[in-house]
Amino acid sequence: MAERRMFSKTIINSDLFLDLPSSAQNLYFHLSLNADDEGFVNSPKKIMKYVNSQIEDMELLVENGFIKKFDSGIVVIIHWNLHNYIQKDRFKATIYQKEKQQLVLVGKKYVMKDECTQFVSNVDTDCVSILETQDSIEKNSEEQDRLELVGILNEIENEKVRAKFESFINMREKNHSPLTPDALRILIKKAYGLTKSLANQDEAIIMILDRSIINNYKDIYPLENMEIGVANHFENINCEVEEMDESKEGIYKEWLNTDSIANLEVQRAYKNSLEEKFKKLYNEDIEVYHNRMLNS
Repeated sequence: MAERRMFSKTIINSDLFLDLPSSAQNLYFHLSLNADDEGFVNSPKKIMKYVNSQIEDMELLVENGFIKKFDSGIVVIIHWNLHNYIQKDRFKATIYQKEKQQLVLVGKKYVMKDECTQFVSNVDTDCVSILETQDSIEKNSEEQDRLELVGILNEIENEKVRAKFESFINMREKNHSPLTPDALRILIKKAYGLTKSLANQDEAIIMILDRSIINNYKDIYPLENMEIGVANHFENINCEVEEMDESKEGIYKEWLNTDSIANLEVQRAYKNSLEEKFKKLYNEDIEVYHNRMLNS
């Protein structure tokens, strides 16, 4: 969520606003400072107590068209989109979708859909046209972003890494913080940057994403000491292609020997890399080969 909040002089320098008592003006500023990225405030009563405002101040803001109060207790800053423009990569959609669905934007101003329908005139049909098209525009925009995300994911060669990035995207959507296409590109670049020195980069990226998914992190972070540990372990067990016996028996033997690696994450990473190598070279799963060897 963006941290900065701005105010349009068109609103706060208007006679209508300046005629309000200072306590009501102060409440308006604090409500705006505490609003989410779409102008919704979930704790108006708490803010009123914090700034020593009275219920009359809140009522004045409602009566004069500066805020809208919902039955749920949520309030929205009516001129929010006139005050603030938030870049797409920093924008976090509001979680108060029930309240948002009752509104429509007309000239960067929130208007209740019911009011919009009631006050339409032959001269001004903007309200009706926006009301009719807003839902389809939002759906088209979301669908376009989704298609772009899929296109970016398809550029990732490793299937497991691609699937893990998709799981991360789904986690963010579930937590009401969807990734934009630009943000996904940055995330992928960061993931490969954090793991470029590791022997099995793909497995390291999967580890990093797993940790963020499990903990509901919005971002990804280095494996810290594990980075060096993974790299050193892989170097010690000679996983470089040119040094490994790439016959079926050679890779299979290495695969069996991974059980002796004490660090379970390193063991899993190396074992997975051997499984991928075996399948790529011999078009067969190493576990199938293993079962055949046991039964022979």
